Amino acid sequence: MPGHVPGARTRLPNPRGAAPTPAASPCPSGDGDGGRTRCPGIYFGLLLLAALLSCQVAQVCGVGRSTQGPVFSQEPPRLVHFTNSTGVTVNCVADGTPTPAVTWTMQDGRPVEEVMGLREVLTNGSLVFPPFPANQYDTQLHANTYICRATSAGGTVLARPSQIRAVVVGDYEVQVYDQLVMAGNTAVLRCAVPSYVREYVTVTSWVHDDSFNIYPSLHGDGKYHMTPEGDLHVLEVGPQDGLSRYQCRTLHTLTGRAQLSHTPARIIVTEAQGSLPPRISERAGRVVAQAGSRVTLPCVAQGHPPPHYTWYRGSTPLTPSSGVWTVGGSLVLGGVGVGDAGEYTCVANNSAGETRFSAHLLVTTPLTVQVTPREVQVDAGGRLELRCHVSGEPVDTVTWFKDGVTLRSGGRMRIRPRESLHVAPVDPSDAGVYQCAATYGTDYAHAYAHVTLGAAAPQLVYRFIEQTLQHGPAVSLKCIATGTPTPHITWALDGFPIPHSHRYLKGQYVSAHGDVISHVNISSVHVTDGGTYSCTAENSAGKVVHSARLNVYGPPHIRPMGQLSAVAGETFSVTCPASGYPLHKIIWTKDGVRLPTGHRQRVFPNGTLVIEQVTRGTDDGQYSCTAMSRQGRSDTQQLTVRVMVPPRLAPMVFPAGTRAGMRAQATCLVQEGDQPVSLSWTKDGQPIDPQLDVRFSQLDVFTSIIVIERATAAHSGNYTCAATNPARTATTTGPLTVSVPPAWVVEPSSANVALGGTVALHCLAKGFPNPTVVWRKETVSGEFAGVATGEGGVAGFENGTLLVSRAERRHEGRYLCEANNEVGAGLSKVVTLSVNEPPWFAVRSQRQQVVVGATATLSCEAHGDIPLKLVWTRDGAPLPALPRYELSEREVDTGQVTELVLRSTHVGDSGTYVCTATNTHGSLTADFHLLVQDVPGPPSGVGVEEEGSRHLTLTWTPPEDSNAPISAYIVTFTSHDSQPSQEGLFGAPREVTVEGDQRRVRIEGLLPATMYVFTVVAENRVGRSQQSSPLRVKTQEEAPSGHPQNVRVVPVSSTALQVSWEPPHENLTHGTVLGYYLGYKDDSESEGGAYNFTTVGVDSVGVTTATLAGLRPHARYSVVLQAFNSRGAGPASPPALGTTLEDKPGAPPGHVTCETVTSSSVVVTWSPPPPRQANGIITNYRVTYTQMFSHEEGRTGSVVSEGLRATLTGLKPWTNYSVSVAASTRAGEGVQSLALVCTTEQDVPEAPARVKAVVSGPRAAVVSWAPPLRPRGRITRYTVHWASAGSRSMPHTRRVGPHVTHLTLHDLPHTTHEVWVTASTRMGEGPKSSVTVVTPSHTVGAGIWAVGGNLTAAWKEDVSLPCGAVGVPEPVLTWSHETLHIPESHSSRFTVQPDGTLTLTDIQRSDSGQYTCTASNHHGVDSVTYNLTVLVPPSAPSLHVTETTASSIRVQWSVEDTGGASLQGATLHYRSAGGEWMTAEVEGSHRAYTAKGLRCGTLHHFYLTAHNHIGTSTASSTVEARTKGRPPEAPPQFQFVTSNSSQATLYLAQWSDGGCPISHYSVQYRLAGMSHWTTVGSEIPPSRTYAVGGLDAGERYELRVTAFNSAGATPAHYKVITPGRGGTGMGVSAGGGVWGGAAPTSPVWRDPRVLVPAAVSALALLLTVTTVCVCLRRRPSNTPRQKEVPEGVTSSGEEKTAMQAREDVYTTVRRPPPAPPQSTPELRDHNGEYSEEDIYPYATATFQLGGGSPPPPAPPSPPTHSRPHSRGQNGFTALVYQAPSLHDVDSPNLSERESRPSRGGFPYEGSETEDYGSVLDAEARVPPHHRRQRHLRTRSPAMSGSPKLRRPLPQHLHQHTLRPARHPRQ
Repeated sequence: MPGHVPGARTRLPNPRGAAPTPAASPCPSGDGDGGRTRCPGIYFGLLLLAALLSCQVAQVCGVGRSTQGPVFSQEPPRLVHFTNSTGVTVNCVADGTPTPAVTWTMQDGRPVEEVMGLREVLTNGSLVFPPFPANQYDTQLHANTYICRATSAGGTVLARPSQIRAVVVGDYEVQVYDQLVMAGNTAVLRCAVPSYVREYVTVTSWVHDDSFNIYPSLHGDGKYHMTPEGDLHVLEVGPQDGLSRYQCRTLHTLTGRAQLSHTPARIIVTEAQGSLPPRISERAGRVVAQAGSRVTLPCVAQGHPPPHYTWYRGSTPLTPSSGVWTVGGSLVLGGVGVGDAGEYTCVANNSAGETRFSAHLLVTTPLTVQVTPREVQVDAGGRLELRCHVSGEPVDTVTWFKDGVTLRSGGRMRIRPRESLHVAPVDPSDAGVYQCAATYGTDYAHAYAHVTLGAAAPQLVYRFIEQTLQHGPAVSLKCIATGTPTPHITWALDGFPIPHSHRYLKGQYVSAHGDVISHVNISSVHVTDGGTYSCTAENSAGKVVHSARLNVYGPPHIRPMGQLSAVAGETFSVTCPASGYPLHKIIWTKDGVRLPTGHRQRVFPNGTLVIEQVTRGTDDGQYSCTAMSRQGRSDTQQLTVRVMVPPRLAPMVFPAGTRAGMRAQATCLVQEGDQPVSLSWTKDGQPIDPQLDVRFSQLDVFTSIIVIERATAAHSGNYTCAATNPARTATTTGPLTVSVPPAWVVEPSSANVALGGTVALHCLAKGFPNPTVVWRKETVSGEFAGVATGEGGVAGFENGTLLVSRAERRHEGRYLCEANNEVGAGLSKVVTLSVNEPPWFAVRSQRQQVVVGATATLSCEAHGDIPLKLVWTRDGAPLPALPRYELSEREVDTGQVTELVLRSTHVGDSGTYVCTATNTHGSLTADFHLLVQDVPGPPSGVGVEEEGSRHLTLTWTPPEDSNAPISAYIVTFTSHDSQPSQEGLFGAPREVTVEGDQRRVRIEGLLPATMYVFTVVAENRVGRSQQSSPLRVKTQEEAPSGHPQNVRVVPVSSTALQVSWEPPHENLTHGTVLGYYLGYKDDSESEGGAYNFTTVGVDSVGVTTATLAGLRPHARYSVVLQAFNSRGAGPASPPALGTTLEDKPGAPPGHVTCETVTSSSVVVTWSPPPPRQANGIITNYRVTYTQMFSHEEGRTGSVVSEGLRATLTGLKPWTNYSVSVAASTRAGEGVQSLALVCTTEQDVPEAPARVKAVVSGPRAAVVSWAPPLRPRGRITRYTVHWASAGSRSMPHTRRVGPHVTHLTLHDLPHTTHEVWVTASTRMGEGPKSSVTVVTPSHTVGAGIWAVGGNLTAAWKEDVSLPCGAVGVPEPVLTWSHETLHIPESHSSRFTVQPDGTLTLTDIQRSDSGQYTCTASNHHGVDSVTYNLTVLVPPSAPSLHVTETTASSIRVQWSVEDTGGASLQGATLHYRSAGGEWMTAEVEGSHRAYTAKGLRCGTLHHFYLTAHNHIGTSTASSTVEARTKGRPPEAPPQFQFVTSNSSQATLYLAQWSDGGCPISHYSVQYRLAGMSHWTTVGSEIPPSRTYAVGGLDAGERYELRVTAFNSAGATPAHYKVITPGRGGTGMGVSAGGGVWGGAAPTSPVWRDPRVLVPAAVSALALLLTVTTVCVCLRRRPSNTPRQKEVPEGVTSSGEEKTAMQAREDVYTTVRRPPPAPPQSTPELRDHNGEYSEEDIYPYATATFQLGGGSPPPPAPPSPPTHSRPHSRGQNGFTALVYQAPSLHDVDSPNLSERESRPSRGGFPYEGSETEDYGSVLDAEARVPPHHRRQRHLRTRSPAMSGSPKLRRPLPQHLHQHTLRPARHPRQ
């Protein structure tokens, strides 16, 4: 279109050609008096208010919607690469009105959702990938394409797709491999990067011999050429190149990590044997490069002789120029253009043949996209055309999108070609954002256009419906319309405006969505309101009408119609505005004649009149409309019709061939139409701009002329004339085209360009039609010929620009630019292009290396326009005036050469020499790198980086650079032997050679704990350096490789074994032996399982014996030993076996049963004790039985049996016996079984007791008796026998029940009768009782038939004492207590019943005694006596503590008064301080108890109550006792802590627990001199070791370690010095010193740390021997003062044999009062056993039993110099082993003989258990409390004796075996 500017906002015309009509205001308004009368109802008021509010909220009242499509202000990048350790945030920001919503989708359209911790979408539209661990990498998340889209009401726009790639950071190695090359050829070294990081790793440089860096260059330096791809070409290789090493340096673009290749590569140079044709290893392929970049096409062939290379482009050979040159065989293109694309061929040939290599070069330019027009407005139904202008090449795809959805051809849409989009006809849904995207590979470009709907015909989205109503209700009619521009809605009733009435209310408003809502509300509808209502929505694009009737019941009524106009020649239609319902018919008449009267007239039943082809004079006039109902009612109204003629215009034409500057005019003529007529003009649909200087002339009412005085290009366009009268508007349009000759926009001008450069010649003209631009070049003949574009580096563009790439000499000359559009003569201009040649070098970089003193020659050859000046500089300054520097210059055919010669070179001559070439067109430099090499200096900083027992890693600092790479380092070392060899103290030297690029070496094959001396020399191609300073290093210790020798195990008791051994061979200890791990396990019954280990320490002399205590009696144990040093434990010795001595059985026999045999015997059976608790060979069993009585002790007996069965005889019938069984070994009797109650069989009973007979009447008598004393069974009956005295007849008998104890005999004659009684059980009748006599008589004296006797009653019970009496007259009864008369009202507790029974209530112990009842009348007196015993609860016990251990307390008690009944038991109450009370039940026969499982070192409270079968005593007084144990004891520093440069290791197992297990530790540290402590841990559980890390090297630290147990806490302070980096040994400070460092260089015997302690020790030994000799001479003989002799010493003649030792039982007994010295018996007691108190343990520390593995290695041994012993510390390390399961203190294995009282006092030393004395006398026969010691005893030849004395033995009394020490015999 003329005058159209691309990219400007375009308004496409309405296809209907209708003139735009202004849109009415959509704001609500009322017609007529709607605004002047108040609202007739609340309903309509609320509706109007809602309409007003909606209009205000939408803010679109009176205007349409204003939107601006979304536009990206920040678009995400195309490629997003990041690492998993950094994460990335991809921002996407869009603007628009309204503000668009930014969302992300995947490439397939799926929305992007948040993945916790891996992917987040922020509310601002940013896409976040946080850092993540490598194991959470997900290709669906971290290697995908994401698209950002912005959406608003204006549409949806897509950002360019972002390719997200997460890279997991990991280690990778870069490799360079050796290359095999023939001499004289080119070697190619490539950097091999792993494929998984190749995309992100670039090669930045190559390192030659560690000293020279080679960077990418275009020309190389004549020897080395690094290509842009990272390959290194070494030209013309020779034997010298085989000595060099090459490494590539890479850079990771994401992490920034620079890395050298793992190992250097070398070139293996070979010599060819004969001629070989060239062979190229590269394959033909395609090379893609961006325009303007530099490209290297490699061509490397191997052949002999070395081949010659020729390059061709197509078939044209290439010659070197400033833009194209070769380096070796490779072709270099400096700055490629699109014209350089094509096929390139390399030909390599020599005398033996040739070979070819081809490569296709594809040059790409970045893609750009532009869519025109950028913004376009199109009417609905119109045509939409969009063009996509893509620049750049190549182009793979062009894709169109609409609101983010891909578009394809079809239906209304056509995409052809792919850059053009056509849509026709346009639908309202076509509005939105259109995008065009072009791609090639990863290149992506896009642009978009916003298409808005200019005019869209209205559409009704809501319509009212037909209704039929009665008179009165309200009615609301509503229409909702949408369209562009915003439509206006009008209402009509039967085609006429809505009547003006206060009952009508009209409203209209625009919603927030742009919909127009209009309504008509009628309040109180009348019959006159009926009719057809219509709403018409109209805008500039069209209109839409909806009609529906409103029927109101009532008579016919027609509203006035007035006057209407009809257009001549068109169809006229009118509807009769009739109301009322129902209507019968509606008729039309004209001038009284009913219509229709002709074919042009039609009348419809609904009252509509239609007149076709209206004619003036015929159809105008008066019309009548009549509406009638069936009831005959009717109504008529008149209508006046006026016929109007519309305007008609003649065609309008502008003169053809109008050129710029000419005049132009056109005439607008109205050929027909009624007046008034108005004429108006527009241009291109818009009012004509006054600045165009257009004049209008109105000739008359029907004619108008447009006149243009001077036409220009701006006047071109479509001019429209519009004529309007009341009938309609008519238009006519005529185009005006103005031709314009060309004019310069950019006038061509001459230009200069450097050789090989790029230049653009611009030539841009304007005009109409657009002028054509043509370039021509002057030929040799002087004529101008067309320029061939597209080849030779020349390209032409549509805008007239001529581009010359890589300018050559042939491009120089005169160029003619012509612009012509066939209007006028056209334009032309001649310009000149000059090609200048600035300086350039065939080789811009060279490298040369010489040895010190040699001559170096640097040759610089430059080319370019003359005059050419060459200057040498170094480091930016002119060369110094030295005689050694010689300069010379000469000219060659193509340039100029200058040479610099340096003679007698020094190292200082090394550097970069710059040759600068200058001419009028510029200057250029060439670099010459000179390297003067010398022998290296000695390495420095030789140190130890890592050390072991058999290896060391040495590091050193390279010497200063001597300009020659170090080819190797030679490490020399010798060993320092402990014994002098033939060569002296040092062994033969050894050498190790290391590659020159290494800075460390690992020396293997060393010996542990050995001193070595190391030196290092450096070597390069010039020679070797001097030696470094010697380094003396001692290797670390190593765990011993030999085991202890000659391990022997000897039993010493039932629970202890003595182990002896010899140390491992000295050459297998690999360091100082710090101790031994002693392992043992029960090997009895072939049991498996792990060894239990404990630690045996050593001193300077060494420990070779130890005692295992706490073992199982009579068990076979397997014992192993491991020696350990500071590095760990060695191998275990072969198992040695030993069996402990026998002991008393530890468990009773099981399954004890008894079986009654007779009334006097039972059989008892049992099973043996468990084998593991037999503690030896069972020799016999003892069965103990006790007769059980209610209130007194029964008889006790025992039977010994060798089998599992015993018969108890001589027992009492029908009696309960308590039976228990105990097993015995040779060591004694073991634990008794639980008591078993056995009952003997019944027997015939004894005779009843106390038979008595008294006369109760003249012929009657009462016989009474007491039950038998020994019923021997259950009494079944009593039999009373009586007979006359002296009579031989059978006695009379009478049987009574077992509960009857008296019987009255009647009808007795007055003679003397003998009476006796027998008792019977189920076994039969027993013997008769004693015989009593009775003689009845008429005189009945007082008599008492109650038999009396002994009676026992419980405390506080009620007792009745019967006193049955007879006599005539009735006797008088009296009671007395201990001769004291008891009156009938004695007290409230004593009552005499009417039958004479004395009742005692709530009896007390004071009520015990004799009670006598006396009956008397005047015929006689009789009495009966009762002996009453009252039983009470026992008295309060007396409680005492007799012994304590770490986990138990033993108490004893006595009960002064048992209350008359045997004790059934006692209850012991105890608790720890502040704890809960606990109880223990004790049998009544026991008077002692051991409370076990108590907290160690804790105070406990005890009280006791005793009880019999009557009740419980009051509580004893509370006693207190503390379990043994003390807070932990800290070890010395050398045993506890070691350190290295970064941490300190604490050997927690070296703490002594003080007898109470350690619960936890607290560890703190601080720098020396600082006040603040750093807490490492406050609740550290017990373990073998604990490491304190994070320490700084070479610092002094203070450690504070606190150990906690139940007895308290113990803090300890230690000082630690961490060695410096590279230092050796340990850094533990002991008394301010540091030990464990490097060995001294002087001999050992000169070391003060050895010399001084040795002298002091010798002096101390001399004094000790002297003192011992003096003491021995003064010791008297045969004196009872044996205490002068150190306890525990025994002569060899008194040593026990092995058999005697087996019989020893070690016990601790209660200490009796000491006896006079002269009466002291020998130490052996009455049973030949020794007390364990005389076995003096050497233990000073306790270790709990661990698992099956040995404890951790102990710290290194201390320095060899002597250290004074602390007070109370022996000269050796002694350890105690105590098994956790053996913490009991009672010995359950006491034989009967051990419980007998001692015959005399023994001079025992104090027991290890506290003795509180005993509350038992000798007659109690209660065994003393025993405690079995369980210890691991170690001893040293240096020390022996009592723990009390702690006194060293004389040297001549040292022993090598452990035996029980005993007192000398008297």
